[in-house]
Amino acid sequence: MKSLEHPINRFALKLAFFSAVFGLLQTLIYAVYPNDYSLVIGFFHLYPTVAVHLIVLLLVIINAVRKKCKIKEVFLTMGIMLLNIPLAYACAYLVLEIL
Repeated sequence: MKSLEHPINRFALKLAFFSAVFGLLQTLIYAVYPNDYSLVIGFFHLYPTVAVHLIVLLLVIINAVRKKCKIKEVFLTMGIMLLNIPLAYACAYLVLEIL
């Protein structure tokens, strides 16, 4: 697929990528240096991330309806954004149960 047509979709994918990398990095840091400070940073990262992702997801949906975006582009963007949910759950499970 060529580059995405709508700027909100490009922004949403960059946001999803940043959140995934930051969350995985926080999990890795906690695995190497387990302390309360890195644990607090990791979990407080989740609160604003969830709010921002919900807002951006709504904007993607609104943009798709208003501008009649390509459905393939919208579903790709939403699918990649929603993949962060199981990734965040897996990271939290690793930190809370295994490490």
